Amino acid sequence: MQSILNTNMAETFWSALKVWSQKPHVVNKRLTGVASVAHWKCTSLFSSWEEIVEKHLELTGLNEVEIEEQMNSHLWSKSEHWTVGNCEENTCFASVRRCLPKQTRRHLTVLELEIIDFKLKCAVYVPLNEAIEEEIENLIPPCPYAVCLGSSDIELKVFKNDARGEWLLLNVLPKLKKWYAEMDNHSGVDSVRLVSLEAYNNLYQELKKKYVPYIAKVWPECTDPQKFIHEDVAIASYLILLWRQERERLQLDSDHRQTFIDIGCGNGLLVYLLTSEGYQGKGIDIRARKIWSLYPPEIQLEVSTLVPSEETYFLEYDWLLGNHSDELTPWLPVMALQSSIKRHPAHMPTRYWVLPCCPFSFWGKFQREKFNSANSSRYFEYLRFVADIGRNCGYEVEEDRLRIPSTRRTCFVGSIHKKSDSEWADLLKIKTNMIALSKEGVEETMFQPRSAVELIRNCTRVERSIQDAFVNLTAKHLLQCGSQKQPGEWNQGGEINLTDLVTLVSQEFKDLRRLKNECGGIQTLLRNHSHIFVVQNKCVRFRSPQEISVDEWRSQQKNPATRKPRLAASACAITKRKPCWFFANHPDGCPLTQDSCRYVH
Repeated sequence: MQSILNTNMAETFWSALKVWSQKPHVVNKRLTGVASVAHWKCTSLFSSWEEIVEKHLELTGLNEVEIEEQMNSHLWSKSEHWTVGNCEENTCFASVRRCLPKQTRRHLTVLELEIIDFKLKCAVYVPLNEAIEEEIENLIPPCPYAVCLGSSDIELKVFKNDARGEWLLLNVLPKLKKWYAEMDNHSGVDSVRLVSLEAYNNLYQELKKKYVPYIAKVWPECTDPQKFIHEDVAIASYLILLWRQERERLQLDSDHRQTFIDIGCGNGLLVYLLTSEGYQGKGIDIRARKIWSLYPPEIQLEVSTLVPSEETYFLEYDWLLGNHSDELTPWLPVMALQSSIKRHPAHMPTRYWVLPCCPFSFWGKFQREKFNSANSSRYFEYLRFVADIGRNCGYEVEEDRLRIPSTRRTCFVGSIHKKSDSEWADLLKIKTNMIALSKEGVEETMFQPRSAVELIRNCTRVERSIQDAFVNLTAKHLLQCGSQKQPGEWNQGGEINLTDLVTLVSQEFKDLRRLKNECGGIQTLLRNHSHIFVVQNKCVRFRSPQEISVDEWRSQQKNPATRKPRLAASACAITKRKPCWFFANHPDGCPLTQDSCRYVH
């Protein structure tokens, strides 16, 4: 029994360590990742982790070729990279890896030796670059250290107690312990695994420097420019490298460039970036964006309402792109297959790349209960649904995770080989049957494109009487749940969870469904009345007139020098426009006087 327990502990340890080994950037924010360049294997003959360090310190200062010569001349033999599955007792794995800086102008790439000793149950890390003493902030701590499995938990030990390893003890060790405690056969798709991480980081930094400052300066949309610009620069970097690899794999001419169509291109930034980098393509969307008019004339963007079907195809494009294509996402593999058949035999089959976001099926919102999803999230099931569509269409579907500022980062790359006429015909039948099955139990089997006019759904268009009714009901329940006040004390009410608030007002408020149909629903309406309410941590309470207002707070963040405990009475008199809700509606009135209140009494 004890042996089984120890085995389980070791497996959990190696699973947790794998995160640090392959994804150190999740803790060390100076890194964009690591790239292994050579791997070896040998029988473990070491007595301690300190001995491992001492025997390999002689590699410090050598280049990659010299390191490989030294390793080959010792006990090591060429091997694959270590995995949790090959953790044989008395076996050691070693690898030299490049630690890649996120800011290439600030840090240099660092070589590091990683040795995994399954007998000692430890992982040893030795920086191989000569330490730069005047370096204020090293890319990685310039001292050897080991991560070991103790009797009950993970331990991190710094070689000769070097003070430079304090960062590891304060930042890395807590994360390792957390992963070890939570690890349950940890698995997942590594990010940016289908392209070279080092090449990706270099290209991303290059494109970011080239495009971000200008685009951010002229950004006319109401959306956050930093999020959307960096996201599309990252996607463009990824696709360009993916296409470079494809040209090398297919031995295409060095001047060849793949063509593309971005379906549901939105702001068109991805089209702009790819076109500017020499890839000819077009973007289509149901409506134009303000930024379209700022792009050069060679950027092809088209207002078009695409109603996909089994017959929809794009003959002239090598790749179909779906960047947050929403209701068109399930149709991407179907349209790619139809395009491949139409291009046969003169051209290569059409490939596709899709980044699923909002979950849609062929005929409307994705219903996960129809896809046997008892134990997983709706988003996970939707990803599986999109991947299965591609496989049913005959595509080899590879999954990857992008490094973008978004919670929806999983993408799929669909590729397919040339086929005979009979093989294409067989895939057509499978695709037709799949579409037919998708109609079972669905009332409306006509594709519904979104409106060309963007709907405003932020509760500002809801009738004033409905807004006031909900505000008054919320106030009523906040007052009722407040603690018992002393005589003469102003009743500041209590705090209610938003879910509980819905339950409380549902019987008295007939227009609740209408509010729920707005973006954000009741939470948005309450936030729109920030002079009355504070919404935090999914709860609502009164904003006492004695508190600082949202507008004042925002103003103070922009102008710290102007921070004052309260506005002067004269200033209030000049700026006051809105009636005081508390003075007119609260049973105790407003706790402030006419002169000190920000609103009109």
